[in-house]
Formats: sequence, structure tokens, C-alpha cells
Amino acid sequence: MPDFWEVLRSRRTVRSYRDEPVSDDDLKELIECAVLAPTAVNSQPWAFTVVTKREVMERLNARVKELLIAANPPWFQGGMRDAVTASTYDIFYHAPALIAVSGNPQTPAPQTDCQLAAENLFLAAHAKGLGTCYMGFLLFGADDPEVRSLLRIPEGYALMAAATVGHPASQPEGPPKRNPPKIEWVR
Repeated sequence: MPDFWEVLRSRRTVRSYRDEPVSDDDLKELIECAVLAPTAVNSQPWAFTVVTKREVMERLNARVKELLIAANPPWFQGGMRDAVTASTYDIFYHAPALIAVSGNPQTPAPQTDCQLAAENLFLAAHAKGLGTCYMGFLLFGADDPEVRSLLRIPEGYALMAAATVGHPASQPEGPPKRNPPKIEWVR
């Protein structure tokens, strides 16, 4: 297993995957790592959906694209809109797997807790040689009945985060240049 600091510094978003399934054991292990994340008052508010069925991914892709186009947020103009509206564009980048993280909104901080779990999943995937991409577009379907049904979101839960998972077709360059953090010391 690679050194933690190397994993942290070298993890990159992957948007190109080989046509090779991810084993159920690997997907389970990623979720086991995800649930090691901290949660508010140890609420552990999450539920996970693993999608490996291509037909479901295609239906989710079509529905989320419809929702994005209808919502037409301000940042969704020009090149972004052109890319997403192209018939060949797949929001999941043809990844072999999708992991959705749902949270119980009756807990103190489900959005934060589920996002922390997702970050653990990203780092664990990278350590195993797998690639991930955060699926922010999928969150446009968080309240959509069809998306909820396809993802089998448990009753009373809400979609909070999601990631594609797969074997990278190539290693992305990077890491990208980061701006220096703004730090205010209070002593």
C-alpha cells in the first residue's frame, strides 16, 4: 500500500476509464473505508448505493442531463452547456461503477458526514489504483423521483454525494497548481 502522504498528494480526478469492471470486493472495501469517516455525534447517517448495471447508468445519465438543461444554472453556459447537451456526453464518463451516498436528514450534519465519507472513498480508491470522479451533476437529481428510484435511495434519506469508480485509462497529470491557503493565526 502506498504511503498516506503520497496518496493524498497524488490523488486526481479521473474522467477516463478502462472497460473493465471493478470487483465487488473492491467496491465493498471502498465503502468500508468510507464509513471510517467522522460524523456528528457518531450519527453515521449514511446509506450507499452501488450501481454497476450499464442500463441504469444510461437512464441516470439521460435523466440528469434533462434536469441540468431544464435548471440552466448561471455557470451552465457556453462550453459546459454545449458539452452536456451533446448526445455522446456521459456524465459518468463511461465508468464501470457509481457509488451514491445518501444521508438521513434527521441527523445533525448529514451533508458534511456524507461528504467526509466520500473523501475517504476517493483516497481509498486511489490507494488501490482505482480512479474516481465526484458526481456533482448527479445531485441535480437528488429530489427527482426517477433518480431516487434508480438509485434506490432509502425512504427518509437524501442523496448527498456520489462518485464514479473504475480503472483509469490513463494517469491524469498533476497535481494541479494550488493557490496558497489563506491562514489567519489566532494565538
